Amino acid sequence: MNEILLGKLTIIIFSYNRHKCLKRTINYWSRFSVKLLILDGSDDKLEDPCLKEKNIRYIYDPRGFYDRLLTSKDYIETEFIILGSDDEFYITSALTSCINFLIKEPTYSSCGGRAIGFHTKEKNILGSEMYPKLRGFLLDSDSPLSRIQKHFENLEVAHLYSVSRSANWKVICRYVFEKEYSFFASMELQIEFLTVLAGKSKIIPELMWMRNQDEPPIRGTSPSLSYTARIPKWWHDKKYHDEKEDFLKRMKKACGELLKDHFFKIDEDMIKKLFEIHINKSLKENFLQKPFLRKIIDLTPQKIREIIKKILVLYKFKITKYENLVDEANHLESQGVLVNYKELNQIISILQDEL
Repeated sequence: MNEILLGKLTIIIFSYNRHKCLKRTINYWSRFSVKLLILDGSDDKLEDPCLKEKNIRYIYDPRGFYDRLLTSKDYIETEFIILGSDDEFYITSALTSCINFLIKEPTYSSCGGRAIGFHTKEKNILGSEMYPKLRGFLLDSDSPLSRIQKHFENLEVAHLYSVSRSANWKVICRYVFEKEYSFFASMELQIEFLTVLAGKSKIIPELMWMRNQDEPPIRGTSPSLSYTARIPKWWHDKKYHDEKEDFLKRMKKACGELLKDHFFKIDEDMIKKLFEIHINKSLKENFLQKPFLRKIIDLTPQKIREIIKKILVLYKFKITKYENLVDEANHLESQGVLVNYKELNQIISILQDEL
């Protein structure tokens, strides 16, 4: 049964100059019936026997991140999709639980599981809980506006790496990746908004995602993945007025297509108010938005600001508390999270073999 359900899933892998990690990922998934769609934007094309596996589709496309992700809609033939990086792991039993849930619950657009970050140190594989705010996460209102409002009042990226319905993804993908906007991680906010609009969502109490904390995030392949303006500054800065208007119009069109079978309609003013729930909270919570500090930052050259941000990211990484990965899984289990230790140990063995 698990293999039948996995056959309904395409994992979209975005890769960039990490062929060692990519080959590890391909070899991991070659044992299962899941479809693997690899969108590789690396400087060099991967040439390796692992690409001959029947469930692998490798697309070499050395354009930007947005251009590559946009093409994903043209290759998906399965009922469900999930985004994945080239250096991380999913636990298949959790994926099948998500797929099974979505089959049984047609009003839900997305279902995901809990995550642990993994970090290698000498011969040890360490772990740290990721996204604790996703514990008990549930958006089950029948009202799309209520779901988005609840999500944006306490935003956590819950849907970007969850199992979603392919029909919704193809619409979302087209409207998000056809146009890139000048604020950081714009596609994350758009995907979160549109996925929640399309249906209810849930994070089940099951360990699903093993996130790599050794490799830095993929940056530099698209402007919004680099250290560009955050959405509060972009939203209120008059120089982005025309771009913001285009953003709202594009979001309205996407909403209209996702809601075409519903009586409910959404206009640009509604979309604007919903985004401002998140923006206003970000302004209140971010101490960098205080006037005095903001003036200092604005006077700092962009190159120096980027260096400072990278140092802060590295510092945050180093102060993260890591335990033995299995101990961290035990900690999640004590919270009521189901852990498939057989698959977890297989992942640990793969990682240890590389040390």
